[in-house]
This record gives sequence, structure tokens and C-alpha cells, in this order.
Amino acid sequence: MSKYIVLMLGSLLCILSSSTSDEVPAIAISCGDTPLLSLHKYQPSMDTLEFKKLVSLLWDENTKVIVILENELSFEDFSMKDTDGHSVFQSFENNNDVRFFPSVDQPEKAIKMLSKNGFSIKAYNKDTYTSSSDKIIALNYFNENNSNDEIDSRQTMLRKHNTLISKMFNNLCTKYTNVVLLLSGKLNPWIVKTKGSNSHHLVTRQLMAQDIDNKSAKLKILDPKGKSLIYSPSYPTLSVNNGPETELKASNSDVYLDDGRENFLKVGTIFLANDTKITLRFRFDKTTFTWELKTIEYEYLDSIVHLTPKQPITAQLGLSYFSEGPVIFSNNLTVLKFNDKFQVQPWLTSSLGNSKFSDPQEQDSFFTPPILAGLFVTALMLFIVTWGITMIMDIKTMDRFDDPKGKTISINVAE
Repeated sequence: MSKYIVLMLGSLLCILSSSTSDEVPAIAISCGDTPLLSLHKYQPSMDTLEFKKLVSLLWDENTKVIVILENELSFEDFSMKDTDGHSVFQSFENNNDVRFFPSVDQPEKAIKMLSKNGFSIKAYNKDTYTSSSDKIIALNYFNENNSNDEIDSRQTMLRKHNTLISKMFNNLCTKYTNVVLLLSGKLNPWIVKTKGSNSHHLVTRQLMAQDIDNKSAKLKILDPKGKSLIYSPSYPTLSVNNGPETELKASNSDVYLDDGRENFLKVGTIFLANDTKITLRFRFDKTTFTWELKTIEYEYLDSIVHLTPKQPITAQLGLSYFSEGPVIFSNNLTVLKFNDKFQVQPWLTSSLGNSKFSDPQEQDSFFTPPILAGLFVTALMLFIVTWGITMIMDIKTMDRFDDPKGKTISINVAE
């Protein structure tokens, strides 16, 4: 029985270990009548061999194939938007014949493997396709690396690469009738291999710049002792008794620390709503390992209303809370809404003269309903298999048989 359990656990570990390889997204566009058009619009994840087969299928005698590899590429790079609301890779956004591959395992390795299947892998230039070789795959590298820089810097780099891709693609489509251009990457910047071992670990890019630019930050609340920092690109809006939303404006009042006990922190400041002064006090509670923004006190004239967040705003000590927005604080009649990005952190780890956010805590729950359902089904199947193997091993055959020439066997009921 134990050997079967060991075999099953070993298989499970092999599956888990194979999922730690370098997986990056890929996207392809084409002009003319190419094999790319026959692919389904929504593509699954691919391993190295499947991607190699895909690239070989994209090539035919009438189609030119070029593969471009970024030094680092992640799904985030395709979801980033410019100030005009467009992707930084507009060459792919504006093309109708697009196929997106969310996860490809080691695409660079897959391209190099094609050289063993009769393909000639050549560096892209104006003379790449003039060779006498019949099966040419052009390859071009973008080796710049901005994964550790600020997001604006990476967007600038990717926009520059998009311009090069667009120029390259248009030149090829002008010169040849059928062209397939495929963009992918060599590494995923979110997964880093530990030096000296085969283990991998996740790294996160800062969702918002740690050093906030005072010129671009409309809402920046930093208490005088540098214990807490609250930031949003725009001012919140206030609605009372289901009335219209009024955008709050800054006043000339300073931020003050109303309550600075060890486990409680209350930071207040004054805003203007239609030229009327209102006070907002952000109350933070601290436990041994976590902090939470419990309420916002809204004071107008002589009345004080406690507004609670619609979703819990909490994180581990030493980490910030970040949300894309909207973030809503309300009671029955009053609604305070941060419509834009919202980031907050009390009990800062940085010094007063260099106040900045720590890394934001991941807000997505790990055990999502699909994961829980998968674990339940897997556990059920393992139980059924284990039960079946146990029953098969408990089957016993007869060990006594009648001798036709001898005396008839008699078996007691107890046997």
C-alpha cells in the first residue's frame, strides 16, 4: 500500500516542479493569407515543444516568419495603458489578425530547437530572406532591461520597441505578401531563479512609485511625525443623503496627529466642499502583526459621522495597502469615495525626511473558488483510487481444492 502512495506523491511533485520554469506571454500578428488565420482566437498555455510546433506550422513557402524576443516580458506589459488609454504595444492593438498566447514555456529554447528540424535561424536584417535556404526563421532580440526601474521608464522603453516593431512589420508587409510577426520574451521578470539552486521565487514591481511627486499628487496626507502616508492621484468625492457627488478640495490647513497612542493612530486634515470646511480623520488600529484603517471620521459643523470602508483595508505591518479604486467609505447616509488609485500605510518604516510607501500587500486571495474546487476533486479522486487499490489488495483466492480421487473437503463455518 505504501509504495502506491509514494508513486502518487512522486508524480505530484514532478508536476509541481515542472511548473516553475520560465513562462512568458507571446503575441502574433500577420498580413496577407497566412497559417496564423487558421488558429483559434483564444489560445491555451504552451510548453516548449508545443510552441516549437506552432512556429513551424506558421511557416510555409509563401510566408515569411520573424520572431522578436524581449529580454523580459510579462502579462503586465500588455495590460499597461498610456495616458490616452491605449496599450504601449499599439502595433498589436491596431491589427485585426492577432493571436495571443498567455503563457509559453521557454520560447527562446523552442526557436533554437527548430534548427534541428531543417529550419535556418537567422538574425533579422534587410538581407535575411535573400539566402538560398528554403526554411528561414528570422530572429531579433531587444536586450534592454528596465524591470527594476520605475513604471514610466519601462513604458518609455516598450513604446520605443513598439515603434521599431511597427516599422519592421510594415517594411516586411510592403516587400512580401504574407508575413507573420511573433513577439515574446526570454525571461519573466516576476519569476527569478535563486542563484546556486533550481528554486524560483516571485518578485513584484512597485504598483505605485515609492517616492511620490508632490506636483502630480493631488491628495498626499503625511502626518507631522512621519508615521502615516495616504495618497491618491485625485481628490475624493462626498455624497450626503443620496445627493450629487461633490469633489473635495484642498485647504490651507496642515495635517495634524489627533491620536498617536502605540496601537492607535488618528490623522486629520481639513477639506473644502463647496467652500464649506469639513474635517476628515483617518483612524488606524494596530495588532501584533497587522494594521487596519478602521474608519474615517467625517466632521461637519458640530456633527461627527463614522464612515467604514466597504472592503477591509488592512495589511501586514511594514507593508502598504493599494487599490486601483474605487475605494468607498460610508454609513447609511454619507458616502466618501476615492475614485482613483488609493494607497495608504501607517507606522511607516522609512524616516521622516524620506517618507515613502513600502511594498503593497497582495490583495487577491490565494485559495480562490476554482482552486478550492480543484483541491476537493483531487482529494476525492485520490481517496477513490486509494480505496480501490486497498480493496484489490484485500482479494483472497481459494487455497484448498477437492481431490476427485480422495475424500471430499469439509470446511467449518469458522473457516
